Amino acid sequence: MISKIVVTFFCALTIVFSSYSQNEINYNVVDSLGRDFTKNLKNGDIEFLENSKPPKGTYTYKRLVEYKEALKKHPDIIIGSFIEPSVNSNLYAFNLFAYRRTDEKSFEYYFAAVVSIDISGEIYKIKNTYLFTEQDALKSWWKHIFGFYYTEKNKEIPKQFVFPVCPPPPFTED
Repeated sequence: MISKIVVTFFCALTIVFSSYSQNEINYNVVDSLGRDFTKNLKNGDIEFLENSKPPKGTYTYKRLVEYKEALKKHPDIIIGSFIEPSVNSNLYAFNLFAYRRTDEKSFEYYFAAVVSIDISGEIYKIKNTYLFTEQDALKSWWKHIFGFYYTEKNKEIPKQFVFPVCPPPPFTED
């Protein structure tokens, strides 16, 4: 015969674990989906984008070719990633970016890629993707992530899923 204390204990554990699993975000899955989706881009395997028709002002294939060539010439290219929450609580974004320092004050960005992931169900799904190589799009992306890095939202993400510092701006400040 099972005692009342044991039943009460198991009921309490069930409630705790079910509420924990419903509210806990699996950052490993978000990271894995983002990394898998951007793996070819990160490695310079960009041919699949050659005939794409991106929204005006977002990215150009020519700029991606420059990145691919730069991978061979510049071992100092910094490739980083981080996860950030969205304004919509059902979405998180995996961000991947590549840049290099060109001089003491300037940086050359090659791209920023964003994979928006819906975490509302048991199976996380990619909802939208964005790719930026053009200056205005990169500036807009950077201003957004600057806000993320300098708010408390940044501290909500486990450290292993956040690039250690806010990436530098893709423009020089005058």
